[in-house]
Amino acid sequence: MRILVTSFPGRGHLNPVLPLAIAGRAAGHDVRVATGEDQCAHAASYGLDAMPVGPGLGDLITLGERTHGATWGDRMFEDTWVREAAPALLSVADAWLPDIVVSEEEEYAGLLVATLLEIPAVTHSWPCPCRPILQRRRALERLRPTWADLAPGREPRQTGDVYLDACPPPLQSPEIADIPEVTPIRATSPPDLPGGSGVVPDDLRHPAAYLTLGTVPVFSTPGRLRECIDALSPLVASLVVTTGPNPVASLGDLPSHVLACDYLTQSRILPLVDLVVSHGGAGTTLGALQAGLPHLLLPYESQSQESSAEAVARLGAGLVVPVETRDVDEIRAAAARLLGDRAHREAAEAVRSTLSALPSPEAVVRRLVELVGGAD
Repeated sequence: MRILVTSFPGRGHLNPVLPLAIAGRAAGHDVRVATGEDQCAHAASYGLDAMPVGPGLGDLITLGERTHGATWGDRMFEDTWVREAAPALLSVADAWLPDIVVSEEEEYAGLLVATLLEIPAVTHSWPCPCRPILQRRRALERLRPTWADLAPGREPRQTGDVYLDACPPPLQSPEIADIPEVTPIRATSPPDLPGGSGVVPDDLRHPAAYLTLGTVPVFSTPGRLRECIDALSPLVASLVVTTGPNPVASLGDLPSHVLACDYLTQSRILPLVDLVVSHGGAGTTLGALQAGLPHLLLPYESQSQESSAEAVARLGAGLVVPVETRDVDEIRAAAARLLGDRAHREAAEAVRSTLSALPSPEAVVRRLVELVGGAD
C-alpha cells in the first residue's frame, strides 16, 4: 500500500502523525511524508521518505502577512498553506498515485488533493480535545474560497473518510460526537532521537522540572522563557529548558542548576523530572500524561492549548495560570502547589492508565489497509 502522509510545516503538527507513518513503513508499506521544506529533515531522521511541497513556517508566515495583513493568522491553515502546497502535492500524488492520504488535522491540502484524485482520505487528530463545533464551522467557511479556486465544483470538507481520534479519552470534548467516522488511535510520541545542543545528565538533582514553550516563535520567546525561569529556578534543584526557535544565549545568564538547549526529544527528559511546565502544546501535554507527571500549563493565543489546559486542570493532573494574571509570582505559586501535592501526579497517572487500551498505530495501519480494500 502506498501511504501519503501530509503535515503543515510545524513540528507540533508533524510529530503526532509520525508514529503512524513509522508503523506503516515497518509493516512494509511505501510511505512518503509531504510537508514544508523546514520539516523534511525531521521526518527523514526517522527513516521516512520526505518531500517538500511548500515553504517552511517562517517563510509561510511572511507570505501570509504580505497577502492578508493583520488577518494572516486566521487564513494560515485554510488559505495560505493550501494555496502554496496543493499544486505541488497534486503533482506528486498524480504521478505516484498513493492508495490513501493521511493528513494531520490542520493540513487541508492533502484532503483537497485526495478529493480531486478520488483517493481515500484520513484525518489524524492531535492528542488534544477536538475543536469546538463553532470553530470548525468558521474554518469550513474559510476553506470555501480556497476550494472554489483549486477544486471547483467540489464541496469543501475538513475531515477525511475516517477521523483518527488521538486525544486521550478522559480529555476529549463531547463535541467529538459531531465528527463522522471517528476511530480511536493511541497517541504516542515519536521514538527517541539524539537531539539538542546540550547534554542532560541522568542524575539530575531533585526536585527537577522541565520547561518548554514549544518550537513556534509566536509562542516561545526569550522574554516568556526568562519569566518562567525566574519563577521556577528558586523552587527546584534542577531545571531543564528547551529554547525552541530561540538561541540559548538569548536567555542571558542562567543559574548553575538551569540547563538549556534548543531541542530535546521528550522521552529523553520526562523520565528524569518531577514537573512539566509548558504552553499546553499537544505533544508536551501528551508527554506529561504518558509520564504520569503533574503539568503547569501556560496557554497563549491558541484554542488547542486552551482546550488541553482546561481538560488537564479539570482532571486534576495540572494547574493553569491564565495569561491575563500571569507573572513570576503566579507561576511560582502554581508550580509550588504541583510539587507539594501528590494528588496531581496521581491524577496524571490515572489518565496514563487509560491509554494502553486504545488501538496502537500498528493496529490502525491494518485498519487503513481494509479501508482501501487490501491494496498492496
